[in-house]
Amino acid sequence: MSAKAWKILEDRGLREENGQFKTLCPAHADKKQSLQVMRNDKQVILLRCFAGCATVDVVEALGIKMGDLWPEDDVIVPPPPGKLIATYDYVDEQGATLYQVLRYDPKAFKQRRANGTWKLGDVRRVLYRLPQLLASDRPVVIVEGEKDVHNVESLGFLATTVSGGVEGWRSEFADVLRGRVCILLPDDDDPGRQFSAHVATWLPYSVGLQLPGLQPKQDVSDWIASGGTAADLRELVRGAAASKLDVATAVAKRLGAIR
Repeated sequence: MSAKAWKILEDRGLREENGQFKTLCPAHADKKQSLQVMRNDKQVILLRCFAGCATVDVVEALGIKMGDLWPEDDVIVPPPPGKLIATYDYVDEQGATLYQVLRYDPKAFKQRRANGTWKLGDVRRVLYRLPQLLASDRPVVIVEGEKDVHNVESLGFLATTVSGGVEGWRSEFADVLRGRVCILLPDDDDPGRQFSAHVATWLPYSVGLQLPGLQPKQDVSDWIASGGTAADLRELVRGAAASKLDVATAVAKRLGAIR
């Protein structure tokens, strides 16, 4: 159904009685809940005023258009791809939810707006755990999933991710992380490595790290489950940073920038 039209009707006191939805008709001085609201098999909203008001007059009085009675593709709830096991909120600076990522078992993901619509459209995209990122200047671990963020946080690190997988990175995210030390922990697959390489181009103080011992398509959560610790991760990051410094120094020497 149309979320806009239905919400307006609910705000006007739409109630179900004996299997029928009724409310006060806005097109006349109604005191008897004369407006009956129905939906046909195509989820089109049907309005019938028992006092005789024309549908077009009712629609105009509601402040909507006739087209608002027809269903919107982005608000029709799709069948779940499995059992819902986690919901992750993406919030703004004040903690207000902008949209959510839903995780299912078998492994699948869907995204929806805070108002329940199933297409994000032009909703503002943000980094996961944005308030935590803004409240600290600590190094940030960037991973490829909300579950991974929480597992990395369990080791005492500050972590984030983006919704939408490898294609989810946006240039404005770099503004949030500008000047920050970032540690990139991609999944052990080609898309993960491509994501890490792409994000690194936006973050000059980033260190990319491929975790040891992972099987193809495994991630940092698998690494932690197999015994990886905070101390192990710190040591791996130190080694990767030192290697990157060695390469940068060698290049600088070749260019004559240092001796």
